[in-house]
Amino acid sequence: MRRAGRGGGPVTPRRLGDLPRAERRRAIAASTARCALASAAVIGLYYVLPLDRRPADAAAVIRLVLGGLVFLAVMGFELHRILNAELPQLRAVETLAVTLPLFVVLFAGAYVSLSTMDPTTFTEPLDHTSGLYFTIVTLGTVGYGDIAPTSDFARILVSLQVLVDLAFVALAIRLLVTVTRISLNRGTPHPPDEGPDPDPR
Repeated sequence: MRRAGRGGGPVTPRRLGDLPRAERRRAIAASTARCALASAAVIGLYYVLPLDRRPADAAAVIRLVLGGLVFLAVMGFELHRILNAELPQLRAVETLAVTLPLFVVLFAGAYVSLSTMDPTTFTEPLDHTSGLYFTIVTLGTVGYGDIAPTSDFARILVSLQVLVDLAFVALAIRLLVTVTRISLNRGTPHPPDEGPDPDPR
């Protein structure tokens, strides 16, 4: 199945392994650059947000809900891009480079907001860097113990992240693989029906 490209022409999904070596290297290099830029943009935006200003009550929950909606919107947009990409495999990697940092900063922002509202929510006050560090450590289930939640609400939020972490790793990657396969199958030509065999007589 062919789809219209940026210039109006048809675009057929191609497998990365089917590209000539030089073209494959260029495609991987360009995709790597886009991944780095996308991740840097998400992290940079996180550091620009004024999370360390004292927010109103329940601001952490509101930010988490709004961030979740943004995450779902970005995920849906990126899945659509995979379905319409010339190289769906690389587009899936780029999607992960956007959604994973976005997922991390979503919880990091909530933790920083909680700590700003009440510095005793964690064993030490959190700023942008320590909030990001704590979220990544929780995501990796490392648990160094240098930062820990002390309030019930913070413990619930951290527990929620642990549960969502498991779902994100399992479901998000599986979803990306499935959508990539669907896109590649659309670009695979199917042999025409030959019809019934003629009468041998």
